[in-house]
Amino acid sequence: MKYSFNDFTEKEKIKLAGIVADLMGDGHLQNPPKNRFDYTSKSIDELKRFESEIYNLFKIKGKIRRCTTNKYKTYNYGVNNKKTALFLNSIGVPRGNKVLNKFLIPEWIMKDKLKFARFINRLFCCEAHVDINYPSIDIRMYKSSKLINDGIEFFNQIKNGLDKHYRIISTNPFLSGNNIRKDGVHTYGIRLKIKRKDSLKKYKEFINLENKEKSNQLNKIIN
Repeated sequence: MKYSFNDFTEKEKIKLAGIVADLMGDGHLQNPPKNRFDYTSKSIDELKRFESEIYNLFKIKGKIRRCTTNKYKTYNYGVNNKKTALFLNSIGVPRGNKVLNKFLIPEWIMKDKLKFARFINRLFCCEAHVDINYPSIDIRMYKSSKLINDGIEFFNQIKNGLDKHYRIISTNPFLSGNNIRKDGVHTYGIRLKIKRKDSLKKYKEFINLENKEKSNQLNKIIN
C-alpha cells in the first residue's frame, strides 16, 4: 500500500485528483473516530468504476449496498480503512457534512492542468448538468449561510483554474435558491455556468465529461 503522496506516480496522482472530486461531490468521508468513506450513485457501473480506481491506487476493496436513508433508488460503495481515510483527508478530502464545512481545491490539483482537468471532469459528473434549453454547463453546490464566502471562494477556484489552464470562460459564481434543512440550517445554492460556445468546445476538448449521458448532451449543444 502507498500512503505517502510522493510514492504515487504522476498518472496515479491524476487518478487521485478524480477521487478527491468524487468524494467532494457524491462521496463522503466520515468524521473521526470513524474511518469510512462512501461514494453514492444510481449506477452500479459507476460504483464499480470507483471501486476499480480505489483498488488500483490502494489495493483495498469495500462493499456495494442499497441506500435506505433516502427516497431515491441509489446505491452506496463503502470502504472502512483507517490508513486510506487519513491519507485522503491529508490530500484535501473534507470530512463530515460538506454543506457545513469549509473546503477548497487542494493546491497540488490547482497548479497542474492535467490533475485539474481530471478533478473538474469528476466534480462536474457529480454536481453539474448540461442545459439543453439554455446551452450551458451549470454546476451548483449548496453551502450553509455561514459559509457562503467559503463556497464562493471554492467556485472562484473553479473559474480561475478553467481560465488559467484552458482559457475556458465562465460566469462569476452567483447565489441561486435557498433551503432550510430539517436541522434548521439555512443553505444557499452557489452556481457557475459555462455558456460561451468557444468555451464549451474547449471544455469538451480538454476536460470532457466521463458521464456518457452528460457527454452526449454536451455534444448536442456544441453541434
